[in-house]
Amino acid sequence: MNYQMIHYEISKSIATITLDYAPTLNALDMNMSLELEDALHQAEADPAVKVVVLAGAGRAFSGGGDIRFMKAHCDEPDFAKKSMGPLAGKLSEIVLYMKKMSKIIICAVSGACAGGAANLAFACDFIYAADNAKFLQAFVGIGLCPDTGGVYFLPRMIGSHRAFDMFVTGRIVTAQEAYDIGLLKEVTTKEDLMPIVYSFAEKLTKGPTLAYRNMKKLMFESMYKGFEEYMKAESVYLGQCSSSEDFKEGITAFLEKRPAEFKGK
Repeated sequence: MNYQMIHYEISKSIATITLDYAPTLNALDMNMSLELEDALHQAEADPAVKVVVLAGAGRAFSGGGDIRFMKAHCDEPDFAKKSMGPLAGKLSEIVLYMKKMSKIIICAVSGACAGGAANLAFACDFIYAADNAKFLQAFVGIGLCPDTGGVYFLPRMIGSHRAFDMFVTGRIVTAQEAYDIGLLKEVTTKEDLMPIVYSFAEKLTKGPTLAYRNMKKLMFESMYKGFEEYMKAESVYLGQCSSSEDFKEGITAFLEKRPAEFKGK
């Protein structure tokens, strides 16, 4: 695949996948998702790759969904079924694949990491963040429930009450708070983020990759085996939300920079 929205590089047995599409703040649209999926499969299949690093270029890891695209197309017939549903399904397939991969995935987050992008980061095996990073489950602000496996992964990482607070409020979680509640391995300066990530990645490349692979398999068996069944429920409830009047009001209010007036339908 000829990548237009990501970069894929290999050095010292480390494959680096960088989200890089500044016009949408690295939004996870279908094109970006398909390129990411291809790069992950490429890294998994390459025996020269022992560790994968996932990062974002520019001023954010990713802003999540492309709100302007949603606004432009939300009035089309079957938008939820033909656009939102397939995209959410693809992102869920990607995070499931990440959990099944034999290679360890390290996420490096700088700047905003919102919505589905935050849940993409949470699907990685380790997360490092610059001190300017901010995580938010932004779905509630546009009348959606979380996608990309967020309601499955996040409670398993930080507990149900903390996770539900993030889902319901959509509030910003700073890098320091994310570290304090157990989401991150380390907080660094923006300048030190990638050098520290690569130092850890290089250390892992010299470790027992067979043992790492089996650890990931056991983690999947113990923590994530029910995810495929969960994906079906996520699809149903996200479809209900993305075909609602609240969703249309939410994205309109977001773009108009005003409080949304939700009506629960």
